[in-house]
Amino acid sequence: MPFLSRVALTLGLSLGAAAAPNSIIAPKGAETLTVGILGDYGWTGWQPLPLDFCNNALLKLEADGVQVSRQLQNDCDPGDRQAISNATIEETRTAHYIEKVCLKKNCSAFISVGDNFYDSGVDFTSEGIQRFYEGWADMYVGEAFDNKTWYQALGNHDIVAGQAGVDFQTRLAPLIDDRWYFGHEHLPYYTYDLTGSNWTATFVVVDSDCFIDNYQKETSVYNTDYVIACHKDTQKQVDFLRESFAKSDATWKILQIHHGYISSSSNYTELDPLMEIVRENNGVVVNGHDHCMAHYQYENTDFVLTGGAGYAEAGDCNYGVPLGPFAKWLGADANQAANGFVTLDINYNTLTFEYYARDMRLKGADYYPVKDDMKPSYSFAVTKHATKA
Repeated sequence: MPFLSRVALTLGLSLGAAAAPNSIIAPKGAETLTVGILGDYGWTGWQPLPLDFCNNALLKLEADGVQVSRQLQNDCDPGDRQAISNATIEETRTAHYIEKVCLKKNCSAFISVGDNFYDSGVDFTSEGIQRFYEGWADMYVGEAFDNKTWYQALGNHDIVAGQAGVDFQTRLAPLIDDRWYFGHEHLPYYTYDLTGSNWTATFVVVDSDCFIDNYQKETSVYNTDYVIACHKDTQKQVDFLRESFAKSDATWKILQIHHGYISSSSNYTELDPLMEIVRENNGVVVNGHDHCMAHYQYENTDFVLTGGAGYAEAGDCNYGVPLGPFAKWLGADANQAANGFVTLDINYNTLTFEYYARDMRLKGADYYPVKDDMKPSYSFAVTKHATKA
């Protein structure tokens, strides 16, 4: 079937309907399987709006009662405008770095914790399709990435375009590039298993954007049609997580979300109903949102922050200074946070998380020195198997 016909068919589905399964086959059978985990990477290809529009025309339009979309507001963000040059450089270099590490470690798949496209996501427009290719499909290429499944999640920047942007990532993107995976139902939440020779790991993806109270304020750029609707029914995703873990006899259980429940920046306590289920099942949480890498432990649960694949921000990891006993490692110092990602080695006995921080040389300076960045800067292992609540 021609591409445009397939897209038309997908767009014709009701929002509650299931699209046909795509061709993804999860890697399985290995005694130890390695996956790469990364997030907050999608800067390449974004062009901020002209400064004159943001500083002058936008104010006149709003004063005249013109309704300005969330996308236009977000694409005038002054902080992101300032970051775009370095962010694009760092994402590109980090993508090459991930490829080098994953060639060495033989990564079988990749796990995203969201913010796949800054500043305002992508949708089914010419610009959105260009961004999809420039910022992801043509960025993550090479032996380490080719034919490897990416188990995706949504972040707050991915929902700025509203339901149209969510539909693009969950329903259309898997048809454009079948490495991009959002479950067989193509919903923002789903579950999948990775299976080894004598173990299984159950992952559940939840869209944490739906839980954040601040996104319900009319002044928030994330207060879109999609997030308003899904906030009214967060119980659906809570029940989905509970049921998915309850049905699973897996050796390991992992929740994959964007926002951090435990953080050096912002603790999103609205996520507590999800965390209760994780604790009951002795699970692990992987997330992004904060633009750095860290390991936290709280209430006997490990939290893996891996948000350093694009624009790293030292403040998100409190400039490398732990707050309280929960921060076990922070990938930052007083001046810079590390670019990088996390690998997860799964076998029957352990989940081993290795944090790879890139030696960040830029314009003659070394912003985050790492003596040997082909070795992990930090690692920890989980040895207690998941339970069944």
